[in-house]
Amino acid sequence: MTSINETRRPGIRRHALAAATAALCAGLCGTAAAVDFDTGNEDLTVRWDNTVRYNLGYRVEGQNPAIIGNINLDDGDRNFARHSIVTNRLDLLSEFDVVYQKKFGARVSAAGWYDQAYAGGFDNTSLATSNHIVNGQKAFGLSPYANRYYHGPSGEWLDAFVFGNFDLASMPATVRVGRHTVNWGEGLLLGGAIHGNTYSQAPLDYGKSASTPGTEAKELFMPLNQLSAQLQATPELSFAAQYYLQWASTRVMEGGTYLGPADQYFLGGEAILQALPNGSVLTVPRAPDVKPKDRGDWGIAARWRPEWLDGTMGFYYRNFTDKLPQVVVGLNGALPGKFNFTYGSDIDLYGLSLSRQFFGVSVGADLNYRKNMVLASDSLAVPATRVIAPGEVVGARGNTWHAVVNAIGTAPVTPLWDSANWSAEFAWNRWDKVTSDPLNRFKGRAGNTSLDAVTKDYYGIAVNFTPTWFQVFPGADLSMPLSYSVGLKGNSAVLLGGNEDAGSYSVGLAMDLYSKYRFDLKYVDFFGTLKPAANGVVPVPGTAVAGANGLTPLVKDRGAVYFTFKTTF
Repeated sequence: MTSINETRRPGIRRHALAAATAALCAGLCGTAAAVDFDTGNEDLTVRWDNTVRYNLGYRVEGQNPAIIGNINLDDGDRNFARHSIVTNRLDLLSEFDVVYQKKFGARVSAAGWYDQAYAGGFDNTSLATSNHIVNGQKAFGLSPYANRYYHGPSGEWLDAFVFGNFDLASMPATVRVGRHTVNWGEGLLLGGAIHGNTYSQAPLDYGKSASTPGTEAKELFMPLNQLSAQLQATPELSFAAQYYLQWASTRVMEGGTYLGPADQYFLGGEAILQALPNGSVLTVPRAPDVKPKDRGDWGIAARWRPEWLDGTMGFYYRNFTDKLPQVVVGLNGALPGKFNFTYGSDIDLYGLSLSRQFFGVSVGADLNYRKNMVLASDSLAVPATRVIAPGEVVGARGNTWHAVVNAIGTAPVTPLWDSANWSAEFAWNRWDKVTSDPLNRFKGRAGNTSLDAVTKDYYGIAVNFTPTWFQVFPGADLSMPLSYSVGLKGNSAVLLGGNEDAGSYSVGLAMDLYSKYRFDLKYVDFFGTLKPAANGVVPVPGTAVAGANGLTPLVKDRGAVYFTFKTTF
């Protein structure tokens, strides 16, 4: 952790070590080889795969005065000045699989990382507005949580489960026990993960979606301890079930990190700074979060593929705990004394899905109705002595409708490209009724005129398009991944559900070399509306953000160029 008084000149040390890290990565990968163990038994297969990924990011946009002018929004922005290295990260993913007779087996995977861009201090010189606390005093640096997951060196277990395939009354069945992911429905991109049938079926790595727009939902899910089972009752009909043995929160970009939208959030947030009428600033500390019970979430599903449909229908019921928090401030008299997160439990989801081919395009759709859903609420304040039970939230709850429709296809060959793949996903959300709002803080309440006020309906879209040119030189295929997402109309009633005119985009070039090495160069940026604003878009210079319509407007000045190298061995 950076000491309280440590600062540095912008980017110097980070620039110096970037080339060294890249060279080290290239050296490691150049000697790599896959490992398939010779067990001497044809019924037993043992495989060990490793993926090395190196990512280098360079900030090209300058700091927005309106963002750094807010004492609770500035840490991540100030920590990385323009023209500095914002990530210089080496990741290792290791996967180990053992399978016996293709019926029984185990899988263990783990990830490790180190990011030199978070070592040796930051560009931030505004100690008075820092939300990082060390020994009760403001300090430069990151929270212990953010330091682990963004700086390192550190690591974590991912998958760790055993499985068995067997026949139950002549019906094929599969059971898995341990840390793994299960996702139901047809959600494809981030909108599908939020509004699809798989919502909160696993915690999301939201930061991965932010740094890599267009990432598929399945790549965002993080494994949990659980018991899951599948049964193929007939060739047309299958059933599935799951029971959770663990709960964990979704990960959102941490305060103080480059893409951190707010200093006090999320899992590592340490303090809120409250400006007082006399001009002083009160530091409100983080109290322990009220976490729900690990066990108890469950779900059942059926998948039906009748011959006449030429597609698959799905039917789902889940009872789950939200993996996104409500923020509660505890008051000591009229002043805030602490804050923490609470997570709502006992949410019911009833879902339908459909997938089939239409004219060579793969189409998927999810529709679900959620009861007792946690709703987007303004700041919640209760007496500091108020005891909040696990699974309870003091903000609004209600019933909501959600739908996603997506498509995956290929574009015809043209003189402009040899091949092109595309995908698109449309998301919709409507709040049906508010069933509980004891503090009258639902963002869709009558009379709420804030910039991010919830509307009855929300519509959003995300699009990916990737043209490819084969064999631009021997062994090399070149592609141009393009991604764009935006809230088309309205503000969603659920957390991170989307906001009007808020979104992100990326433009890149990628090269696959010998089908083993992948090189990417891309520009990533964000957009959205801040308040106060001139012409509704550009913040007035010298004024601080008083409101934002979503998270992406708070990082709209973080445009950066990223270089990524990846190989699997």
